[in-house]
Amino acid sequence: MNTIIHRCRENPVLTTGDIIPSQDDMKVIGVFNCGGARFQGKTYLICRVAETMEPHDSRKFVVPVIGKNGHFAAETLDRTDTRFDFSDGRIVVEKKTGKTIALTSFSSLRLAVSEDGIHFSIARKSCFPPDPVSEEWGMEDPRVTKLEDKFYITYSSVSRNGVGVSLAETKDFITFRRLGMILPPTNKDTVLFPRKINGKYYLLHRPSMEGGIGDSDIWIAESIDLLHWGNHRHLCGCRTGNPWEAKKIGAGTPPVLTDKGWLLLYHGVDANERYSTGALLLDKNNPSTIVSRTVHPILEPEMSYEKSGFFSETVFPCTALEENRTLVIYYGAADNSVCRADIPLEVLLA
Repeated sequence: MNTIIHRCRENPVLTTGDIIPSQDDMKVIGVFNCGGARFQGKTYLICRVAETMEPHDSRKFVVPVIGKNGHFAAETLDRTDTRFDFSDGRIVVEKKTGKTIALTSFSSLRLAVSEDGIHFSIARKSCFPPDPVSEEWGMEDPRVTKLEDKFYITYSSVSRNGVGVSLAETKDFITFRRLGMILPPTNKDTVLFPRKINGKYYLLHRPSMEGGIGDSDIWIAESIDLLHWGNHRHLCGCRTGNPWEAKKIGAGTPPVLTDKGWLLLYHGVDANERYSTGALLLDKNNPSTIVSRTVHPILEPEMSYEKSGFFSETVFPCTALEENRTLVIYYGAADNSVCRADIPLEVLLA
């Protein structure tokens, strides 16, 4: 399958070098995992941009958070404090409880715009400011879905109280309106279907199980107003016997309607935390029914920019746009950059 994937020759299309820090005391360490859409002939990507605060000396570990005033504040930890585990580059863990006490970076959502889908300009500030309570630790992994005359953005809201899923809307990618948290912690990887099915809205989400019961699998839910979701059902799991998705899976791109059903790209994670991409085909009229599913990944880390980065060995799809019977995919590479790949639809639907 990887021989049929056409990676953009100019990959990565967005890197940290393209991003201006939001404040003078911040450093950009990643731009990745973007939700996207086409609007008025342009490609719009809402990107996750991760930033850190530089420590003043080698013993200090400085964590950026959003204060009540909406500005970044620094929380400082001592690297020599034996109560904490700093070995994971993404989080700080309290050894005694195993709980995450801080993230090493703060992510916000920035808008990138392109005339050709390859060369992007990106804003310095977030599309809308983080909520100082529910997004004290950041905003992550947006997906964009057009429904009727609006574009809806689902994304992860991260705070010390957990990771939930929030919703925002825009008509023009200029003015955004927050609609609040629609799925409580712990949940993420949420994508909306781009039209009603039998009079209802549908979404896919990924609750994270704790206590040794259940897996990190894909679930489906329905709503009459996009805000209140119910009839949650397990859609598919990671216990397939396929090593590349043995640890967990999650919805990647919002589903694309084809003549054979709803096509969804999803990510699978193996025992070594390697992220690859697979595909699901769901019934057109009953999306809780799986028509087919890939056995092998359709896209996996192969290029240097996918194999090495802030979180290496990662391809993470968040956007799929149909163009002349081709699926244009934007994906995060190694939690470092945004890349593009094109796949003929007939290959995925064969």
